[in-house]
Amino acid sequence: MKEDSDEMYYVITDINKFVLETRKIVFGGFGQDIDRENVDNFISELTDTDIEDLDNTLSQEECMAIVHTHVEPRKTKSGKIKYLMSDNVFNTIIEDFNSRLVSNLLQQLVSKGLIESSYSTEDNDFIFWVNDEHKEN
Repeated sequence: MKEDSDEMYYVITDINKFVLETRKIVFGGFGQDIDRENVDNFISELTDTDIEDLDNTLSQEECMAIVHTHVEPRKTKSGKIKYLMSDNVFNTIIEDFNSRLVSNLLQQLVSKGLIESSYSTEDNDFIFWVNDEHKEN
């Protein structure tokens, strides 16, 4: 990894806790502007039901897989594992978590029959629309 001296880096020693707290930020801040001042609120305001919804919508395991595509563990001289992460990498992880959350929510709505989806070769993307039975709601 190329380290830019002008960029801030973070040392993560507990990757599981990092992923858990980052998932809470993404879930709690879904649809809102996230800035450093309100991050703690997103975490502290989550109820037990919210945490259960988070686990059902954006699992710890899939987020760990996302994190490991961006950062690799490093072993210290003392044998401990740490992760070195830049601001840019952290922002990318947040974006990837958010994209996965949106994807999983859409998949849940499709599986419940509330919306339908199809792949558009013209758009080179999936498209979604409200199921005719649910348009009134």
